[in-house]
Amino acid sequence: MLDWHDSQTELDVTAYHPQDPAVDRAQPAHHALAAAALAEAVRTRLKRPPPPLPRADGALLKAAVAIMLCGAGATGLALYLGHREVPLEPVISPARIGAVSLMVPQDLTGTEADDSSRLVGMVRLRLDWPSLGPAQTGPGALQNRQRLLVTLSPPDKVNEPQTQLSVYARFLTPTVWSNPGGLVVRGFRKGSPYEGDELYVSVPDGRGFAARCPIEAARTGTHDLDEPCRVTFRHRGLDVNLRFPRAIIADWELMLGGVRRTIDGLIR
Repeated sequence: MLDWHDSQTELDVTAYHPQDPAVDRAQPAHHALAAAALAEAVRTRLKRPPPPLPRADGALLKAAVAIMLCGAGATGLALYLGHREVPLEPVISPARIGAVSLMVPQDLTGTEADDSSRLVGMVRLRLDWPSLGPAQTGPGALQNRQRLLVTLSPPDKVNEPQTQLSVYARFLTPTVWSNPGGLVVRGFRKGSPYEGDELYVSVPDGRGFAARCPIEAARTGTHDLDEPCRVTFRHRGLDVNLRFPRAIIADWELMLGGVRRTIDGLIR
């Protein structure tokens, strides 16, 4: 037989027993609240911006981007250099005039590499003035550029200065007048082989320079040829026939000196 104290203890145990139906009904509600709170936390986490990269990771990313940019730049430069027109070295052609051997750059002759009309025993040069480099030819040539046409040939006695002057002297008029560049000018008589030309000679005796120019070129500045004036002189065993524009005759010393230096560079 239980006393009152034991009965009270049993009642208390029964009231808080886990199998109590009221307690079972409260657990699902508690789980639902916990799940809702977890879902809200996940949604809040997804909406939050990503944290910044650590300094080491940022530096590594910058280095990778820099490497990619450098690689792209190097590739572009290689493509540009590969497709850019590379100037070709001038073709050098050997030539022999009498006892003189020469190596003549193709661009100084003004002809194409496949030109078959080569001179035998002679060399012709087309030089730009005043640079004395290759003369521009074709439709793209500058109209205001002047040229020198040079023909190199074996020595001939008729081209010796004294011989030329003695031939000219037989047909000259007595009139003499001065010209810029320290030259004097003489005219030729009518009916002579040189009628229509003027003779420009250096003082005192014309041995340094004696050139013929058409009178028409002197008066009008125009002529059928762009290089109407001509002079022939001897240099290092070669006869040099030079044609040039009338407008540069006052620079005759610079012109002859430049042509001589050009020929010196060709002789081997």
